[in-house]
This record gives sequence, C-alpha cells and structure tokens, in this order.
Amino acid sequence: MRILTFELQGAQHGWTLEPMALDPFNLLVGVSGAGKTRIVRAIEQVCAVALGDKEAGEHIEAIRGASFAIGFEHEGLTYRWEAELEPRVGIGSEDQGALHAAEPPLVRSERIHQGERTLVERTPERFLLNAQTIPKLDRAKSAIAVLKEDPVMLPLYVAFSRCIYRALETLPSHGVQLTSSFEHQKQRYASAADLGADFSLPLHHKAELLQAVFPGTFTGIEEAFLDAFPTVERLAVRRYYALGPDLMEGKVYSIALAVKESGVDEWVYFADMSSGMQRYLSFLVHLSFAPRGTVVLIDELESSLGVNCLPAVTRFLLSRAPDLQLILTSHHPYIIEQIPPSHWKIVTRKGSRVRVLDAGKIPAMAEERSHLDRFTRLINLPEYEHGVQG
Repeated sequence: MRILTFELQGAQHGWTLEPMALDPFNLLVGVSGAGKTRIVRAIEQVCAVALGDKEAGEHIEAIRGASFAIGFEHEGLTYRWEAELEPRVGIGSEDQGALHAAEPPLVRSERIHQGERTLVERTPERFLLNAQTIPKLDRAKSAIAVLKEDPVMLPLYVAFSRCIYRALETLPSHGVQLTSSFEHQKQRYASAADLGADFSLPLHHKAELLQAVFPGTFTGIEEAFLDAFPTVERLAVRRYYALGPDLMEGKVYSIALAVKESGVDEWVYFADMSSGMQRYLSFLVHLSFAPRGTVVLIDELESSLGVNCLPAVTRFLLSRAPDLQLILTSHHPYIIEQIPPSHWKIVTRKGSRVRVLDAGKIPAMAEERSHLDRFTRLINLPEYEHGVQG
C-alpha cells in the first residue's frame, strides 16, 4: 500500500485537513501546534476504521463524526475511499436500535472506487457492491472490514493491514512469557519476509523467531545495532525462567532481547536498556524485513533517542525508503538537516484549517545548499515562521 492523498474534516472544533499529497518518504515539519501529530493520528484512526480493529477502539472513537477521503495504490491498482462517520452516541441509547445496542453505528455513508469503477456505495438506506444491491450490513464496521472475505474487497483489507504504528510505540517493559507450544510457531514462516509481514507479533517474540529460524538476518540486525552503540559487543534474545527452571520444569519461560556490553559481566536485558536502545531495536526488528508497501507512521521521531542514536536511526529509515512509505514528524534540527528538502512537508494552520506544502516546490528551498543552510532557510520561510495563525 502507498497512500497518495489524504483529507479530513474533523468533528472536534471543525478541525480540517485540506487535501494533501503524500510521497514514499514524508517528513512533516512545522512549528508546534501546526497539526503534524494530528495528521499522523488521523491516518492511524482511518486505518483502524478500515480494519474494524477492536484493539484500536480508542482510535475509532476519536474519529467519530468525521468525514475523510484517502487515495492509495495497492498491487498496481489505485483506490479512493470516502466515508462519513456517525458522531458519538451513548451506549444503549434509543436511536441505536436493538441490533446495535452493544456497538453503535459507526458508518453513515461510504464510497470506494477502484480507478473509475465504483466498488461500494453505502448509505443508511442501501448498500451497493459492484452496483448490485446487497442486504444492509452492520454499520458498526466499515465496508472493508465487513466484506474482507470478498475477493474484491480482500486486497483493501490487506492494504490497510500494512500500516504500522502501534507496534513501534508500544515498547514492552519486560520479556514475553512463552510455553513449549511456541516451538511449533517456528514452522509457520518460510522466509524472513513472511515473518516481517506479521505485525501482530510482539517485539521480543519476533526477535526470537528471527534469531532461531533466520540467524543470518538476525546477525544483520545485530551488526546494525552494534554500529550505533560501539560499547555493545553482542545482541541476543535470551531465555530465562522467572520462577526458576526447577519449579517450572522448563515448560514455561520468558524471552527478552539482551545486550552484552564491554566491561560488564552480566547481560543487560531490555527492561534495563536505555530508552534510545529500546526504540532503535524496535525499529530494527519491526522494519528491517517489513514487506514492500508497508506504511510506517512515526510521530516525533527523536522521542527517547539520544544524540548518539539519531544518525543511525536516520540512516536506517532512509535506507528503507525505497520499499516502505514513511510518514514521520520531527522538530529535531539534526533529523531535519539530514533528510533532503524534497521529502519535507511544511504543515501550516490558520484557525482550524491545516494545509501541507511541499518544501521542494518553494523556490527558496529548491537550490542546492548545505544541510545547515537548508535548515536555516526552512525556519525563516514565511510558511514556517507563521505556521500557526488565528
């Protein structure tokens, strides 16, 4: 999947994102309060609506009452999905009807186009699939989620499943407890790419499978990590028994990423690593073998990363840019300086309306300049300096 265009009319305070174009690599820059985080969160919320993911229920609730349109391409075909969502209502209110007492209606209307062809046209009164009337289905879910088993709609469900955000933000504070049945999972993945495409796996779980089944690829992750942290001599996923191996008889154990540092006798487990180490490991494990067409959303890339981590993280993400679509936000001068202006998207806001400008199309940014000069020019642009207006 690659997102081509995105626009949204929010329910809260009339927040509106004007139509914006997205490239394979996008760095959203702008003053605080311009709307960078809201854009990333809005894309997350739309993905959650598409999948009907109950685990991301907070994202779905946050976007209620909004209308949006997202254009994207997947497997050589272009799509446009437009939807208008119902506002929040109290659980069990009379206007929900008996059928949806537990799950209030979410979708008021939606249209899905594949090129010039209309796949879905849905209103409260009717539901058309390929121009044929079908029974009105559960309005607590999107057409993409409800019809995910249909051969025509399955590619759309797969496309939105290729969007990563929670996996990169949810860093486990400790290892993962596993049982002996975990050994059977090792047969499920024919290649590192198959494993990389399984975004449901927790960090330590995926790292253990890489180390056990694809040791060569895990070595590549280890080498990249050691390059960023010269005091680290080894990276491994280690097994331990929280209650003692005798008591548990080896049937239940925990695993966690751990490092061996020079001058330190004991292994340092993930929970005791620096936040920068933890976050960089999350990027390496989840993104090194993510399949082509994966959309990666990262808000405030520099968060929890020390100065010594920033060069390695920036290089790594740029190296994955040909295969992944990255949508990032950052305030950090180093990150902004190291990423070419052709990837910058300047976010501005006037009142509740947000616009996104391509920095590469602004004449002052078009000339070849040093990294520092490009950053200086950016922060002095009127579009940046006056990024938030009443």
